[in-house]
Amino acid sequence: MRAPLLVALCLFSVSLAGVSAARERANVNGRIVADPSGSRAGLVSRTTGPASASSAQVQAVGLPAGAVQIDSTYYDLQDMGSLGHHIEVGADGRVHITWQDDFCELANVCPPNLAAPQPYPQRGMGYAYRDATGAWHHLGKVTDPDLAALGCCTAPEEFGGFGSLTLAPNGRAVVAQHINEESCDLRGTFYLQDAANTNQWTAYLPPFSAGSSVLFPQVAVTPGGAYTLLGEVPVTGTYEETIQLATSWFPTTGTPYSCFAWQGQDWRFPIPAGLFRDGRPAFPSMASSSNGRVGIAVGDFGGNVYLIESSNGSFMPGTITTRNLTNYLDSQVIKTDSTSTQYRPYVHCHLAYQDTTPNVVWSELQARKSGSTVVYYDWRSRIRHWSPTRGLNTVYQVPAGVADRYDDVDNLLNGPLAGFNSISVDWPQVGFSQDGSETYVAWTRHTDAEVDPTAIPAGLEGICTGTGYGDIAASTAIGAGAWSAMQNLTNTPNTDERFFSLATINPGGKLRLLFQASATDQAGCVLIGDRGASPGNILRRVAYLEARVNASVLDVPAGTSGTARASLTASPNPAFGASRVRFASSLPPAAGRRVEVYSIDGRRVTSLPIANAPSIEWNGRDASGRSMPAGVYFARLTDDPANAAVRLVLAR
Repeated sequence: MRAPLLVALCLFSVSLAGVSAARERANVNGRIVADPSGSRAGLVSRTTGPASASSAQVQAVGLPAGAVQIDSTYYDLQDMGSLGHHIEVGADGRVHITWQDDFCELANVCPPNLAAPQPYPQRGMGYAYRDATGAWHHLGKVTDPDLAALGCCTAPEEFGGFGSLTLAPNGRAVVAQHINEESCDLRGTFYLQDAANTNQWTAYLPPFSAGSSVLFPQVAVTPGGAYTLLGEVPVTGTYEETIQLATSWFPTTGTPYSCFAWQGQDWRFPIPAGLFRDGRPAFPSMASSSNGRVGIAVGDFGGNVYLIESSNGSFMPGTITTRNLTNYLDSQVIKTDSTSTQYRPYVHCHLAYQDTTPNVVWSELQARKSGSTVVYYDWRSRIRHWSPTRGLNTVYQVPAGVADRYDDVDNLLNGPLAGFNSISVDWPQVGFSQDGSETYVAWTRHTDAEVDPTAIPAGLEGICTGTGYGDIAASTAIGAGAWSAMQNLTNTPNTDERFFSLATINPGGKLRLLFQASATDQAGCVLIGDRGASPGNILRRVAYLEARVNASVLDVPAGTSGTARASLTASPNPAFGASRVRFASSLPPAAGRRVEVYSIDGRRVTSLPIANAPSIEWNGRDASGRSMPAGVYFARLTDDPANAAVRLVLAR
């Protein structure tokens, strides 16, 4: 049985006047997406009416500072809603990445022909890795098994995708994607790298799923070599929540695939629909711990967030524990306006384990009462974090004046809706330093200042208006300390970064990020859809970035390939009772150079002009002259090419 796949084409069933004054469900009423393999009847072209003035003045834009391009693609859906893992750092230091690509070069049609019955016949997951020298090796498409050659299906297709990445205990990459077996089934599977550093893969398939296709797969592997495959049964034609979640367990990988000889166990549906207020879970995230547990984090739009764990990854009865990470009730929502203090989960969450400790992050929007109904507004939205050691806390909440008008379509105003099915802070993910002392949370952010109100197709105002320039932001917690101030990692006001993924392990105080970046200043949605001079065929770059975390007190270890240690020293360090600390630079003299000192929560304490001098003294006071308390600080040069920091301990 085949289920529709989702593409960035808008199908409209109601006018703007029919949109409710606030969100009552995850997707704004009247906006659904269509099946690229089926009929296009009824589709409204995004070229309807004259192009706006701004769409005719397209400008090329660069990548965020420090980012490198790995590939490019014309296909922009990626993972849809589920925040699977797409980038991981191995124990040997190699960085592994996977992303969904159109692979139009394999079909010899670049850009893709949007008028074709299937514009993306070679769509699938790509794979690349970076070695210890810092060189990237792009290994191309993770290839589906040749079902035609095996005689399994009469009309196989070659497109799939929508998958995730993990690493096997022996360091080999494991990539999930769903396979489109035209006359057999459409379902999730995973591919194990035959050997490290190769593009030879062996597919491992679960049985057919009875009655519904299980798509958008994620894969997790335990230290003992068992694999868990997670899939979603999507809501046909829309992008809001899921019908249900399914798992297939592979106690061992077994023999390679042959016709209808499955390696995985039957799909199970281990999460009861009654857990969710409307019977439908939001988008899940799966990961495994170092002791063999496998967890699924999942929210419920307007409801609660849950962590469902299986002690061995099988999700069989007797192995499952369920935790309520929130205990929200509709009865708690009383206020009818923006003074409400009640917030509820949106549709996106993410899970990662720090050794054996689960960490879950998700986005929330404001809940208000409207008569007898609870409705939701993207008003002072926030990012939340939970772990059994830290409990439930807020990482970041949008302050006044930052995104007050970002999502005006929900207020019956004339657009723009800057992120299709997204809120102003969304797509949150969690990772850790290599030693586990620091926890990092990253997310996409939109502001009122980074919205292009002219980028609205004529006649579609307020409905299909992908017009936001999104950035990637982050915050850090050291141990049980407070979350640091928000740091904008990409800072690109004229282009947007989307579909980003954060590595679980991030050595040396630098986040490892994989994302898409638009090649022009044609504003786009964070999740789905674009507009511009060439609607539907806007080139997007697949990019990698190592971003220094301001609040990190970690430095790149000595001998780390491709990096350098801080070009700054501090003495005495630790400074026991010392009233002054001397900073010395090993870099050649440079005008305008400064030494910046930060507290452990990422706040800049002071900035000292070192300029052409080889060293400078710090009196232990902040920029206002206040004596700083004992604790850990770090300092770095503003023009250090390694962007590295030196840790300093004050012990007064």
